[in-house]
Amino acid sequence: MRNVILAYLILFLLLLGVFIVLSFNAGFGYVFLQWHGWQLQTNLLLVLILFFIFLIVLYACWYGLKQIFRRNIQNHLQPKSFQKLHPYERLGILWLLKAEASEQQQIISTYQASALLHPLIRAQMSLNQPDTSSAKEWLKHSKNPLFELAELLKIDIALVEENHAEAFERIEFLSVQPLSTWLQPVATAYHAQLQKKWLQLSLQYPWKMFDATFQPQFDQAQNVLWLQALFQFKDRADERAIDQLGAWIQQHQSVIADYPVEHKIILLKLMVQFERFDLQSFIFAEQILAERFVPEVLYIWLDQVFEHAHLDIDVIASKIEAWSAQYPAQPSIAFAKWHIAQAVGNIDEANALLAQYPEDAYMAYLRVKSALPSDDLQQDLKRLLQFSDQDFKFNL
Repeated sequence: MRNVILAYLILFLLLLGVFIVLSFNAGFGYVFLQWHGWQLQTNLLLVLILFFIFLIVLYACWYGLKQIFRRNIQNHLQPKSFQKLHPYERLGILWLLKAEASEQQQIISTYQASALLHPLIRAQMSLNQPDTSSAKEWLKHSKNPLFELAELLKIDIALVEENHAEAFERIEFLSVQPLSTWLQPVATAYHAQLQKKWLQLSLQYPWKMFDATFQPQFDQAQNVLWLQALFQFKDRADERAIDQLGAWIQQHQSVIADYPVEHKIILLKLMVQFERFDLQSFIFAEQILAERFVPEVLYIWLDQVFEHAHLDIDVIASKIEAWSAQYPAQPSIAFAKWHIAQAVGNIDEANALLAQYPEDAYMAYLRVKSALPSDDLQQDLKRLLQFSDQDFKFNL
């Protein structure tokens, strides 16, 4: 409707210009109207203006009535043909049925006439196969005004082809590139899609995120997913990547402090994978235990204490006693006390502790370890524990 009114206005201005030129040195004429006793004396210019105003009002009334009648009729008519529905109605039905994958031909036919969208739709469908070669071919036909949408698809193609260098290059460019004016009304959806691509990259190539010139602002949940990916691909970390992780931890201390305990444990398990964080992980484990008692965190703390921190045995014993009073009847506390008893040479107490918690796996580990006659067999037992389902280092 707005386009029609704009067309009427342009036509009116053109006619008005012609009329003014023709009326030069001749005046605007004289018009006399008489109807039912009413008289109007004016010039031709005013009549022309009133005529166009009347046309616009008439069109607006006709358009409004047409919309009202169309909706009322649609509410009472049963559709007889899917193809006779409006294109947006057909797409709405496919969306409600979640039939984008199975009814691709319907979607293609809907956008067949769109020179802008048709190549992008075909590229996305090829990528869903996944057929990256065909998707690339379709993107060659993409028009320049839609380059942001085309770039998002190219990022998806790079991810499927595991070409992380190209994916990072394109997403970093989009992240700093001002959004096209025509996309501003859907800027929120666009930036959400961009953030989703960053998250995909961070999960596939977590250690490469440190090399990105543009750092996305992940929320807490997204950061945790990224940390889990760092842990999953810990074998990919070189010395430089480990240093970058240390810098990230140092830079985000205040953010990490607000993490829930479960998220802090994920970061702790990542830190203990690398010797560089031995002292930091020991302190971090203590902070977590001060917030909430978690057995596996105590195991990590105990391992760090005996293997790296080398605290005085009396200091260790006092901390364990404090936790024992605060969190009674914990197998992990008995596990820690056994190591303290062994360290101070109190064999009777150590043997008494071994009899406790027969169902606990770690106490069972100690019982087997104590029964093995040689150090070599004890080392073999440690290796078995390292290959168990636990996801943190443990050398005790």
